[in-house]
Amino acid sequence: VRKALGDETSDADQMLAMRSISATSLEVGQSYAAALEAQSASKYEEARQKYLKTLELDSTFGLGYQGVAVMSRNLGRQQDAEKYINEALKYLDGMTEREKLSTRAFYYRMTGDYQQCVNEYGQLTARYAADVIAHNNRALCSTKLRQMKEAVEEIRQVVQILPKRLVFRANLAVYSDYAGDFQTAEQEVQALQEPN
Repeated sequence: VRKALGDETSDADQMLAMRSISATSLEVGQSYAAALEAQSASKYEEARQKYLKTLELDSTFGLGYQGVAVMSRNLGRQQDAEKYINEALKYLDGMTEREKLSTRAFYYRMTGDYQQCVNEYGQLTARYAADVIAHNNRALCSTKLRQMKEAVEEIRQVVQILPKRLVFRANLAVYSDYAGDFQTAEQEVQALQEPN
């Protein structure tokens, strides 16, 4: 509806609007938003640096640690990712319920406890149905448990919310393929307008 009315809000801004953050200052919030923007544009090293900047501003900002952990993992820096997600866990008490669920869920994803990962992200999506990152990660953890039908259902919800995000459409194609639905997988690949 927003798009039909002329709203041109970026995907990153939509994702930030879907979150609540426990930032201690406007400056921390702005730095966090800049990190999300870089992350949304798949500029992982830039996002990592911006998340680190949030930690320079507030060393107790748990979401900053979580963000560095996610970006470190995306960049193949597994030890850094583990270090930062463990740091994030130390600040759960200062987080909103949503942040706690997200942080614990990513921790379980990192440590390979995929059932707990599915459970935590499931609680998160039950409370915040439009949280695309939670749906996407729940789908990923479902694939690790070989629950392909559930993974496809989760990622379909993501694609409905953000239909132009290539990574989510690609995930739908891959998970459909895993589930044996080759026709849907092929349709999704062909629908990609700007494959990377």
